[in-house]
Amino acid sequence: MTKVAKCLVVFVVGASFAFLGFAWVSMMGGPNWAAEAAALPGYEFIKGDDGRWKVTDRASGQAVNVAASPTVFASAILAARKDLSDKQEAEAKNLATPTANYKKKLDEAKKFNEIDVKAMEARVQQLDTQLQDLNAKILQLSGDVVKRSQEAQLIRSEATKRREDVFRLTRELSEIRTDHARSEELERKLRDQLVRLDGVIASLESRNKQLHDALDHASR
Repeated sequence: MTKVAKCLVVFVVGASFAFLGFAWVSMMGGPNWAAEAAALPGYEFIKGDDGRWKVTDRASGQAVNVAASPTVFASAILAARKDLSDKQEAEAKNLATPTANYKKKLDEAKKFNEIDVKAMEARVQQLDTQLQDLNAKILQLSGDVVKRSQEAQLIRSEATKRREDVFRLTRELSEIRTDHARSEELERKLRDQLVRLDGVIASLESRNKQLHDALDHASR
C-alpha cells in the first residue's frame, strides 16, 4: 500500500504541474478573453461559487445558456457571442422580408410612374399644340370682331379650358416627378440597408469562425 500511495502522490504532483503548464501557456499565448468580454457591453459575466460562469443579457435580463464547459471563461464569452449573433441574424431575417416587399412595391411604383410621366408629357405637348392653334385662330378672327364675336368668345372659352388643363396637368406632372424622385431616394436607402445587412452578416460569420477557432486552440 505504501508503494501504491507513493505512486499516486507522484502522479498527482506531475499532473498538477502539467495542468499549471497548460494554464500558463493558454494564458500567455491564447486570446485575451477579458478584452473579448469588454467588447460585449450588453452582457454580464458572473462566476458563481460553484465555479460556473453565468451570462446575462443586460437589456432583457435573460440568462444565456453556457452549454459547453460552463466553468471555462472562454465558453461563456463564446455563448454570449453566439447569442448576440443569433439575435442579429434574426433581426436581419425580419428585415429581409419587408425590405424585399418595399423593393418590389418600389419597382412597381417606378414602372407606373415612368408610364404616367411619358403619358402626361405627351398630353401636355398635345395641349400646348392645341393652345397654339387656338391662339392662331383667335388672331385670325380678331379683325372681324362684330361678325365673329360669338364664335371668338366660344374659342376664347375653349382656350381658357385648355389653359386650365395645361396648368392642371403640368401641376400633376410636377407631383409625379416629385413622387418619382422620392421613390428613387427610397430605393437608394433600401439598397444601402441591404448592403449594411450583408456586411453585418458577413462580419458576424467571420467573427464566429474566429472565436470557434480560438476555442479549439484553447481546448487543445
